[in-house]
Amino acid sequence: MIIVDWIKRKRMLKKINSPEKIERLKVTLYLKEKGKIADLDTLFKLLKDEDWNVRNASAQALLTLIERYPILKDQALKTLHNLIKESSLSVKLPILEVLGKLKDYKSKPYLQKLLEESDYDLLYAAVRAIGFLTDVDILASLKNVVYAKDYITRRAALLSVIRIVNAIEPENRVKVLASHIHLLMEVYLELNELGDIICEILDYGDPQDFPEMKGYNEYEIVKLEELLERKDYSVEMYRNFSKLIYPQYFLYPHDQVTSQ
Repeated sequence: MIIVDWIKRKRMLKKINSPEKIERLKVTLYLKEKGKIADLDTLFKLLKDEDWNVRNASAQALLTLIERYPILKDQALKTLHNLIKESSLSVKLPILEVLGKLKDYKSKPYLQKLLEESDYDLLYAAVRAIGFLTDVDILASLKNVVYAKDYITRRAALLSVIRIVNAIEPENRVKVLASHIHLLMEVYLELNELGDIICEILDYGDPQDFPEMKGYNEYEIVKLEELLERKDYSVEMYRNFSKLIYPQYFLYPHDQVTSQ
């Protein structure tokens, strides 16, 4: 039986150089099921295959292999971090899939760089990948993506914000999220999520931590006001709300600077 398996494996691995993409795909599927430690480099080669199906299947096989042999993770990450810097768009996409699902914080600077510098065609994959890391620092990188015109990319960013916010200890949320409240408001306006945390930040947050004002349209202001009206009235909550969304000429008198 061992000899039969060895022969089958040897024959299968020869197909890695086949001109037929279906044969190369069979190799990735075989390695997903029967792969060994020595097959890591083979999967990296398949990850750069010219065929989309082979690349994506090899990404899944790579994740399975690392799960089967955790000792491979650091070596795999090092290779993936190098590949993501030098590869074409078509190869970066499956790499991002792997990096995201590995959920390793060593990948954070690479993912942040991609998120901040990527064009539309790579942005969605970068958002999905970095969204697996529940790190509040990532919110700064998502700040512009939540306003993307592409709905799928924008939704992925909003869902990443939710995942990160929900991972923060409740007693720390007001302090660490006050400077990101506009992001939370975007989540609420589009997905009706995080409303309670928004009200909590407006009520108990330090105004020194709040970001600059941002313009909202009438519909958005009404929806946010309706959220606040569901809570017990608080002068601080409404004062902070006004500072964040209304034009400057609506500032409270004590906030205005008078010239002598």
